[in-house]
Amino acid sequence: MARFFRRSARTPKAPVIAANDYLGTLSEEFHLSKDSILTAIRAVGIDTDHVREDQMDLLREVLSCKTHNLNRYRSQDEKYEDVLDEEVRSFNEIYVDTAPIIQMDWFLHFVADMEPILKRRKKKLLILEKTMEELHGLKDNQEKDKDVRIRATIRPDLIRYLAKRGLVRIGDTGSDGIADDHLVNLFNRIGMNEDVLLVTQDRGLSERIVRLAHKQQSAQLQPYSQSVWEKLFHKELRYPARHTMVVCKLTEGGLLQRCYVCPECEESYYDKIADCDGMIPCSKCIRDCKVRDAQQMETLRKKREEDALRTEREAYLKNRPTVEKMIRKKKKEMAITLSVGGVVIALLCIFL
Repeated sequence: MARFFRRSARTPKAPVIAANDYLGTLSEEFHLSKDSILTAIRAVGIDTDHVREDQMDLLREVLSCKTHNLNRYRSQDEKYEDVLDEEVRSFNEIYVDTAPIIQMDWFLHFVADMEPILKRRKKKLLILEKTMEELHGLKDNQEKDKDVRIRATIRPDLIRYLAKRGLVRIGDTGSDGIADDHLVNLFNRIGMNEDVLLVTQDRGLSERIVRLAHKQQSAQLQPYSQSVWEKLFHKELRYPARHTMVVCKLTEGGLLQRCYVCPECEESYYDKIADCDGMIPCSKCIRDCKVRDAQQMETLRKKREEDALRTEREAYLKNRPTVEKMIRKKKKEMAITLSVGGVVIALLCIFL
């Protein structure tokens, strides 16, 4: 389900902040005592004596998840809620994969912005038990970055809190296989009857779902088979109800971008959410197609010009004067002259 990066190359560490400085800042922001803050961040394995400047956002994530307060992550753009509502309101179910949950603070932004929409539309975010199991496995995986392990530690508690509030439903997978295969099988079952959205950072999984959606939409264009009696009485053909299956990834600030697969080059790419099939040519293939079309038009134009020149030349060659044509013409003129002369002589002989 989730593909996670290994530790990147070492970069220079940010300077360490004095304990009183960062504790005072966080205490003022979250209205918590310094002891409560120390307890919360020590619980996730952070060394409170060596907190760096670049860890402050992570500390805010920890405290936000512990206090279940995501107000700081809500978009300041008043119109964005309408945009997000337009993007997600048509879906019956919205699934969230493992990777976006622990991708920076993007999941917190997404949930904060989705909360009023979920309440108004009476919808829920669906998170599989398989995802919760993956989060549990990640928090103790020493091969992952410490930030990933910390997020895998604090997110389940937040998810369970959101589930109690009715914003999230933790779904029973009923499967022992890997989560990717289970999601594909799940979407294969429900995609023909419901409009579903999957939020995942996994490009490979996204491509599989997009191709599955394209296949199902093609099947929805085919009518149901008719019985002999229906054919005999010329019953109107019935078609499956149209449903959509969309895959998006979270980007900075919790914004959604939809995954598309180019049918020409088979490469995937991300763009704005649109009400269309997910198999759309990419910009490179569109440019290449335009170049090919222009080349074909130029070739066709040249061919037409060559055909016109050939026709003109053939007409010229057919109509141009030649010695043979001139002799034939002279013979015709002489024959006419002799004929006319013969007639004149005959008439003179008759009347004289």
